[in-house]
Amino acid sequence: MLPPTLKWFLSGAVFVLVCCSSLSRADAAVFRDRASFNAASQNLNTIDFESPPNVPDGLGFLELDGVFFHGPSPTSIVIEQNGNKLLRASTFGEFTRLTIFLPPGTTAVGCDQFNAPMIVAISTGSTGETVTMNQGDNSTFVGFVSDQPIQSLVISLDFPEPTPDVLLDNLSFGQRRAGNEPPVPQLLVTNIGRAAALDSVVTTSETFSILATHRLSTDNRTRITLFVVGVLLGPADLPFVTVQAEDTQQRMFNLPCEGAGRVKNLSWLSQVTCRVPDELVLAGNVNVSVGVRGMVSNKAPVRIE
Repeated sequence: MLPPTLKWFLSGAVFVLVCCSSLSRADAAVFRDRASFNAASQNLNTIDFESPPNVPDGLGFLELDGVFFHGPSPTSIVIEQNGNKLLRASTFGEFTRLTIFLPPGTTAVGCDQFNAPMIVAISTGSTGETVTMNQGDNSTFVGFVSDQPIQSLVISLDFPEPTPDVLLDNLSFGQRRAGNEPPVPQLLVTNIGRAAALDSVVTTSETFSILATHRLSTDNRTRITLFVVGVLLGPADLPFVTVQAEDTQQRMFNLPCEGAGRVKNLSWLSQVTCRVPDELVLAGNVNVSVGVRGMVSNKAPVRIE
């Protein structure tokens, strides 16, 4: 279960990561085989629909791993093809439509499908791409890789009649691979441009103080947790993670990192826990950034008093 504050952060982060991207035209590359798609992508997470979904109250969405599936008619997980579980979006009237809302920072997405013909499209900050799959295709896979955030994947069928249901398997999402460079972390921010940061003990948001309100450590200092996408962190990555803060006088401060890992139930989201140093007492707004293996994220403000 995610803290309510973190859920609020995530809903705002989707908007900010999209709106902060470049508005220049950039078409996405289309892949019709999974091996080529995998080679052009990194940090891929795959949903195979073997796990039961979560259904948020009153919204009518299916949710798996922080990915939301929605259609105008019931969407469910069914057992097909020798016991393999698939996602099915049922026909509504004379057409079928499934919209998949992807995590923030997604720039690569692909899926296996079991109906043809169908139209598969992505929504991006640029032009978007559409692929029509038909009976003559030898491939049951389609993938997209873009240098712009991909907000959603839309699968629709309006022929032949009667229109069949969408059957989907193995949805994969992650980031575009940029040559041999390590992946660049993206610091999650709220819809008002603040860093998505929580007190690591009581999971409250800013303002933060130097002294912890709940003192579980011997030094009584506050630890804050920052959230990043674009990298998949585990405890072994901690020596390669750095956090810096820049004050209004452009002075830089290191925030010692004490923990790194994945967020529970969100395999695509990583978290970094760091200690607020004494030098930042009464600092006010400081811009924080996260570095992983020399690649530094965007900056976003937090308030320290």
